[in-house]
Amino acid sequence: MKTRSILIQMIITALSFILLSATGIPDVKKEFVMFGDNLFAARYEVTNQEYSEFLNDLISTRQTEKYLKCKYDSTQWIRKFPIYNNETLPNNYHSNPAYNKYPIVNISLEGALSYCSWLTDKYNSAAKRNYKKILFRLPTESEWEKLSCPIPGYKLPWSGADNNGKTFLANIKIKDALTGKDNYMIDGGLTTIMTGHYKPNRLGIYDVIGNISEMTSDGKQKGGSWDNYIDECNIDETQSYTLPDPRVGFRIIMEIKEK
Repeated sequence: MKTRSILIQMIITALSFILLSATGIPDVKKEFVMFGDNLFAARYEVTNQEYSEFLNDLISTRQTEKYLKCKYDSTQWIRKFPIYNNETLPNNYHSNPAYNKYPIVNISLEGALSYCSWLTDKYNSAAKRNYKKILFRLPTESEWEKLSCPIPGYKLPWSGADNNGKTFLANIKIKDALTGKDNYMIDGGLTTIMTGHYKPNRLGIYDVIGNISEMTSDGKQKGGSWDNYIDECNIDETQSYTLPDPRVGFRIIMEIKEK
């Protein structure tokens, strides 16, 4: 019965994303930006849609054990934040197409690393590709701090309000000076928000601050999340949430091994 239940769950996950576009390798010249010698950073954090393509491939190739290790844990919404016990996020965040462009959360470090390996193999075996051999992986902490591109003299990629009249530049929480309570909605996002909602840093990389804290290969999490104050999101700060967590996802970098 347990095996049957697992298979049914896997089929439901696959059907939930049946409307996704056909799987293809990344267009690295559009989706990545250079930040070092042979190093490129993804413009956006890995999304539910992208991660679901990885999970669906594990399903189609019958890698059940790996699928179970890499699958998101939607119950973390309630375990970490009991206030979200109305089941909207646990039941919809990872399966409803409305959340396709939201960052993947509630996964393990093993899941993120397996995604990188899967994408690397997929890219290197494609007939048409920009480079002969590449490696997709998590950034080190120092690489992450470099790609975040802080303004000289600041610990953030920007200073002050942006010149388009927007008040907020990242999805974070703010302490209300009048009530002393945390305000999550004032920046437009109660929890996570669609990737690329705010303007990018000077390199063209989005959401390096706020939205989700990003995993690094060093085991540290950087950039802060929707549940962090701005001073907790500074470039030289780290987070240490226990994975899986609804505040943590990842961004990948691409290292060119052979042109």
